Amino acid sequence: MPSTDDEREALTTGVHLAAFSTVLLVVIGLVWDVPWQVTVLFVVASVAVSGLITVMTLGYVRSAAQRKAMTQGALDTWAGRNGGTFGTNPAALASDVQGWELPTSPRFRGELLAVGRCQGIEVGVACSIEDVGEAGTSITAVLLRLPEQRPTARLRRRRDIRRLDLPQGVDSVETDGHELRVRFEGWPQSPTAVDTLVDAVVRLAASPLDT
Repeated sequence: MPSTDDEREALTTGVHLAAFSTVLLVVIGLVWDVPWQVTVLFVVASVAVSGLITVMTLGYVRSAAQRKAMTQGALDTWAGRNGGTFGTNPAALASDVQGWELPTSPRFRGELLAVGRCQGIEVGVACSIEDVGEAGTSITAVLLRLPEQRPTARLRRRRDIRRLDLPQGVDSVETDGHELRVRFEGWPQSPTAVDTLVDAVVRLAASPLDT
């Protein structure tokens, strides 16, 4: 039985596709007086193709669900190790008794969220899917609450980002007031991967961002 809404949707779409193609081929066969043996052959082939598409879609959906579960576990573990908390609702994180400030930021948004403290600095990790392309793009944003206010700066050119000695996959780097945000392509799949991203951004926070 399908375990998620996405899996049920994929199965339903596959059934509808097979049914529609079958009806269409039968109608065409009747209108054009195609021998029934040929019509049956085309119907069987159409159902087979619909089944193959459904199987491939289910595989992608299940793979995406597994990756999301691994990222959720990684963020939850990282937050626990760094005196923080994990959640999916910024408002719930903002109301935590520890008084986190980053969850109130409009930049701290995503499907999976975590906050903690690294070297005494408040850090937030937000994993989101942006609607770029058919499947969307996975983005991980690491935000730091800076102790001092800094001028607004933004880096997006690859050659400028390479000078910062950050892990691969950086999409952009920006500072705005008391916040530093670095966006990475992809979602971390382990607590160690989260540590790598966070540690790199904490090191970056020790120096001003030149544009």
